[in-house]
Amino acid sequence: MTGVAILLAAVAATCNAAGDLLQRRSARSETSDLRGSLSLVGRLLRQKAWLAGVVVSLAGLCIHVTALSLGELATVQPVLVAELPLAVLGSAFFFGRRLARRDWVAVAALAVGLVLFVVFLQPTGGAPLQVSGPQWALGLGVVGVLMIVLVTAGWRAENDLRGGLLSAAAGVGYGLTGVLFSVAGKALGADGLAGALTTWQTYAAVAAGSISFYLLQNALVAGKLVAVEPGLTLANPIVAVTWGLVVFGEQARGGGAVVGSAIGGVLLASGVVLLARSPVLENHHRDPRDEPSPVGP
Repeated sequence: MTGVAILLAAVAATCNAAGDLLQRRSARSETSDLRGSLSLVGRLLRQKAWLAGVVVSLAGLCIHVTALSLGELATVQPVLVAELPLAVLGSAFFFGRRLARRDWVAVAALAVGLVLFVVFLQPTGGAPLQVSGPQWALGLGVVGVLMIVLVTAGWRAENDLRGGLLSAAAGVGYGLTGVLFSVAGKALGADGLAGALTTWQTYAAVAAGSISFYLLQNALVAGKLVAVEPGLTLANPIVAVTWGLVVFGEQARGGGAVVGSAIGGVLLASGVVLLARSPVLENHHRDPRDEPSPVGP
């Protein structure tokens, strides 16, 4: 089932990339401040492109949950990093931009790194349905404190730094969402729909995902994508893989495989950072030409 899970995760990443492009194009016309952020989603709801992006992202979420029900968390979650190169390639195609050589190098590094990381890590086992209450409390507490620190620092910063910190908090939140949905997926596979609906992690995942979604929209408004993407893209799999190995007890391969996964991780992180600084993403911040023209005298 691991191959099917990876394939589904890749499809989910594609949906996320398409949804992100639609949402980001709408969000860049907004302004960033703490008070206005409370009504940001309400304002975005009036934009058809943003709503379409949300629908596509929700489809990706459903596919993602299915992938988590079939494979290990530490295998499925890193595949979602493919969202970044897909978003860059989509941006270049739809907005008529040509990718520079460094962008192609970044895409290649990210792709090779992702393959090496997943192939060499290859975690097995794990018991997400058998994690004790104290373990959940400790893990959720650590992640919650990290998110609070990032959000607090983000709202005290401005512009790109604010966007970067809020997006990192969103990435941590999305990693936690994947953790919680992996439990819901396993419960669905073990006991059917009733099992998933009676598992508290299902509702906690919806809450964590909603908070992360809200933080991401504010991050997109606050800073350029070159500031937003690295934290968002890297924090998600880091949280999920760490949780899978430490809390769920998934067992990674040892020996030379450790070196292979480490090389893959370095290439993956390097590709994300380099690609996130692509001029294609730079051009996706607010553009005065996108503002509606005044009507009437």
